[in-house]
Amino acid sequence: MTASQSRRSFLKTGSAAIGGFAMTVVAGGALAQGKTKIRFSGFVESEEQLATTLKVLKAYEAKNPNVEIIPEFSSYRAFTDKLATEAAGGNAPDMFSVNVDLLAEYAARGVLTPLTKWIPDPLDVSNYQEGSVFSCTYDGEMYAMPNDAIATAIFFNPAKFEEVGVAVPDQFYTWEKLHETAVALGKEHGRGFWGIEDGGGNNLACDIFLRVGGKALFTPEHTIGFNGEDMAKWFQYWEDMRQAGGAPPADVQAQAGDNSASLGIVRGRSAMLVQTTDSFIGIGALMDGPLELMMLPNGFEGGEMKQHHYDYAGNSTGIWTKAENKDLCVDIIRFMHFDPEGVDLYYTGSGMIPASTAGLEKFGSTGTENEKKIVAYLRMLREEPAPSRRPGVGGLGGIFRRHNEAVAFGDMTPLEAGNSLTAEIDGKLKALKS
Repeated sequence: MTASQSRRSFLKTGSAAIGGFAMTVVAGGALAQGKTKIRFSGFVESEEQLATTLKVLKAYEAKNPNVEIIPEFSSYRAFTDKLATEAAGGNAPDMFSVNVDLLAEYAARGVLTPLTKWIPDPLDVSNYQEGSVFSCTYDGEMYAMPNDAIATAIFFNPAKFEEVGVAVPDQFYTWEKLHETAVALGKEHGRGFWGIEDGGGNNLACDIFLRVGGKALFTPEHTIGFNGEDMAKWFQYWEDMRQAGGAPPADVQAQAGDNSASLGIVRGRSAMLVQTTDSFIGIGALMDGPLELMMLPNGFEGGEMKQHHYDYAGNSTGIWTKAENKDLCVDIIRFMHFDPEGVDLYYTGSGMIPASTAGLEKFGSTGTENEKKIVAYLRMLREEPAPSRRPGVGGLGGIFRRHNEAVAFGDMTPLEAGNSLTAEIDGKLKALKS
């Protein structure tokens, strides 16, 4: 089986594959006696990331024979559902993954432990990218260790542009230009092909869209940064894209679900996909030809053209407030991030780009071709970065997908969806502060 076929199998089976492996490890670990046990739960983006994570944890156990780490890794959706249940029941894992939105929610609820007492010794983040550290910070304290640096991008298949003579947009271009390009690609390729996959359910892309208009999803004070009319413009943009043939209709897009192997860009029926860079290597490996990266639009026609992109930590590791062995949890993090052996085991072949400057430079010079593409993209964004990703609320991706699908299927107007989404997110934010 080739690496590409292996990854296809992983992406098709999804969380069941990861969860089954984790359950096997847990069952075996239950036989160990007289060891300090640490439950480590999280989400991974690929089979490769799962393998390197398990490898580094096994290496730590080998160096510390009195420690048993119980790994419980799965897909993001399966992980967040399980974590929500366990946290509510007072049985959260000792260590677990968070993204910027989960971090804000669990920090506000007192589930996460501030890492302040362990910074800078042994967790020295002085060499870490500012945006990644910021995305691990809530109310002035750092609550998690950034595992990676990611950014929102458009993945595109250059061959699909070349085949029909449609030009790839310039580095800086408008949202109107993206619409024009996607529609042209769909028209020139013909029936059953669309220029771009539906991005209306992508909250990260929406944040960039809002910033072009002087708004944002969230403010630095962790309040809502938009209103229903702002969000209606976002949903209207993608409804117009679907109606013009630039993006697939609702029923076609829904067939892909969370399965990367079913994406239009992988199956050769679309040229562009809005996604985060941590998925670039996995999706690229499913492609028959090269995959490239470009920014989303940075302006509207007649308006200011300004860089609105940023990178941040997509996956970070935090510690449960009630964990009995917090110092041990911190030492595991130290091994993964600062011990040369641990760093090499954790990152090499994982598809992740480290949040540290040194790690970024390493992969920029010695990484694979696709790793170098990600590093080049991140470097470009850092030349003139926008303010980094601000904390939001848990379940944000699901909220966006649900409302975008409601518009796509004709169950809501863009304004109805915009007002509904705004009220739901605002209610979640206020609940965290009550």
